[in-house]
Amino acid sequence: MKYKMPLLAAMTMMLSACELLPKNMQGLLKKEGAEPAVVDAQFCISSTTEVAVEQNCNMNYWLDYWSAIENSTWSQRKAKIDALGDDIDAVLRKILLSQGKGTPYNSRLRAQSWIEGLLPKVTPQMRNFLSVAIYQPSQELLEMESALVTVGKLNSSLSAINEQQKQMLDKQKNQIEALLKIEATIMDNGNGDK
Repeated sequence: MKYKMPLLAAMTMMLSACELLPKNMQGLLKKEGAEPAVVDAQFCISSTTEVAVEQNCNMNYWLDYWSAIENSTWSQRKAKIDALGDDIDAVLRKILLSQGKGTPYNSRLRAQSWIEGLLPKVTPQMRNFLSVAIYQPSQELLEMESALVTVGKLNSSLSAINEQQKQMLDKQKNQIEALLKIEATIMDNGNGDK
């Protein structure tokens, strides 16, 4: 019995301390209402301090940014691109801003060159992620758009050729009809002379 009282007192103090610790730690680790950052050092954008810590290794931050701009119009995204600088953080934002619907071919192509310039500067895991999630799908889209433009031009050329052929056939048909009328007139005149 004499060992139970000090043990019970010690356990009560430990439980009280454990209950106070998370409240104190919450205040130190995050701001009120903010989500704790999910940090994975493998997916850092930069190994230097060039990028803010909460953005550098936090994939949730970048995925949230990408999804938040998805419904923006091209003109809205273009204005944001024009306002950004050339540091790693800004280039990644420019790349993400250039991926949405309605992005012109030239702007999407420029984003591909931004990705190519950014890939050597990021961690291997981030390089793989950017390549699979952004670069390759965008490259396929560019190739498809290029093929569609080529097919469209080819169709326009074929349509123009078909129109020219139709006009030539109509002209030849009219000439043949004119010759047949002349021949019929000559035949009628020849029968009338007999």
